[in-house]
Amino acid sequence: MIDIHSHVLPGIDDGSSDITMSLTMLKESRRQGVTDMFLTPHFYADMNDPQKFLQKRQDAAQALSEYLESNPEAFPRCILGAEVHYFRGIGKSEDISKLTLGRSRYILLEPTFRTWTPAFLEDVRILRDEQDLKVVIAHIERYLDQDKHLVRELIEEEDVYIQSNSEAFLERWSRKKVLKMLEGGKIHFLGSDCHNLTERRPNLREGRKVIEEKLGKEYLDAIDQRGQRLLAAAR
Repeated sequence: MIDIHSHVLPGIDDGSSDITMSLTMLKESRRQGVTDMFLTPHFYADMNDPQKFLQKRQDAAQALSEYLESNPEAFPRCILGAEVHYFRGIGKSEDISKLTLGRSRYILLEPTFRTWTPAFLEDVRILRDEQDLKVVIAHIERYLDQDKHLVRELIEEEDVYIQSNSEAFLERWSRKKVLKMLEGGKIHFLGSDCHNLTERRPNLREGRKVIEEKLGKEYLDAIDQRGQRLLAAAR
């Protein structure tokens, strides 16, 4: 099991507050069967520049790694990444490629919660076509009430990937929608998007269980195959 979206690094964003919480979150993820986990703290261009963010991320990862290395079997293997919040003109940003998932060309992009405009789709295409990045849209279920035409354009865009949170398969308000999207080939990756040990805890196994019960194991196999390709590119 590969979790491509998490906020486990300590003290860097609104996720884990300290190393103790991080270790507990990682242990719980491993207990659920997660073998590899992308650590994707929030990046906001209006609050930080890439170099400062990367240094802060590295410091947090270094502090955590000292504990992980002492008992590697107890934790998933961890790969650094970022959840990059969209800003107008992101497609032209020269530094954005430094924020990919590991060494891959995949970038986890968090869309704006404001009203979408065609400019958003234009920037996604520029990231793909001019920067040669593989854009992964984070937690698509949160944006399904945006302009339906723009949402449809985005999820049908060639070589743009869609990630859903495990939680979306557990909640009544979203379950039917994301199951339909997954069945139609419109969701490519899963993540826990875990932030803590309470209301936003590690829950990847629970969401996968719903998928297997409702759609069948072949849908999980397809997700896992894509995850393995991402993992291979990230290392």
